[in-house]
Amino acid sequence: MILGVLLPHTKLYGGVKRFLELGNIFVAKGHRFIVFTPDGQGPTWFDYKGEMSTFSRIGDTELDALWTTTPEMMPMVKASKARHKIFYHVRKREKIKHLMADKDVEVFACSSNIYEYDLSKYGRKTFKAVGGVTVANYKPKQSYEVKGRPFVVMAYGRIVERVKGTHYVVSACEKLYRQGYDIKLLLYDTPVSETAAQKLRDFKCKCPLEFVIGHPFNRNSELFNRADCFVSAENPNYSGWNNSVAEAMACALPVITSKAGTLDLVEDGVNAIRSARWRFCFAKHIKELYADEELRRRLGTAARESIKRFDWANVAENILEYLKKQDI
Repeated sequence: MILGVLLPHTKLYGGVKRFLELGNIFVAKGHRFIVFTPDGQGPTWFDYKGEMSTFSRIGDTELDALWTTTPEMMPMVKASKARHKIFYHVRKREKIKHLMADKDVEVFACSSNIYEYDLSKYGRKTFKAVGGVTVANYKPKQSYEVKGRPFVVMAYGRIVERVKGTHYVVSACEKLYRQGYDIKLLLYDTPVSETAAQKLRDFKCKCPLEFVIGHPFNRNSELFNRADCFVSAENPNYSGWNNSVAEAMACALPVITSKAGTLDLVEDGVNAIRSARWRFCFAKHIKELYADEELRRRLGTAARESIKRFDWANVAENILEYLKKQDI
């Protein structure tokens, strides 16, 4: 099959990473995969194996399927020669009522969060293309012992996007540090604009902090393995699939998370800790992990095992099966 996606760029965003991961798997399975962007430039941070092209060349190839996650790009998808014109829904709060009512548009949901949202708000049953993470790329944590050093709390550091909730994690760690807990905050991000970069330069924290900027994506597991727990405070009203939580789980790192993008991933108390989106709740759960090595080990081990079913290889196979069935 010849498959393609329209993306606004190939910078380090979760929605971009989704299709680069899937594209590599499609190519490995013998299919062609083309990423269309305004400038046709490929990613510098990811070893992408497929093809690149520009928006102006969309009509040059008769595609079997063409996706986008961006509602504003759907007119280009609809105008293409693709047999399957697909909107891949990854975020809530978008203006997509017209797309949900369009029978010529097929709709994928990136998570059960999005699937339930589409069903309740628009009455549309979508195809669940839930996931994912390439588990083999993430080395599992080997030791859960914390002796003679601070307890390291890790969180996604995209502070320019307030919906990520990093400020809740920072505030919780500052509170615990004031109370005498030997704690250190580990944040990471790759800024995608000068505004984002300036936000990082201006960032201040009232507890020990390491802010890793521009860490190579293919070495992310090195970062996760330096932490003792991962905390995600993302806003559930916007998120679809939580990439950072999935990556932390693949590293067998104990996770504390809001509901955002984790309905499929997390079984509270079994493979992670589900938290209300309040500073004192995150602080409470961090203290629980701080004090209990066996709890850290149990949650981390279960997280690694449970995330395997959401491997990108499984997602890709589900998508290919869907496309084949639609063509019968």
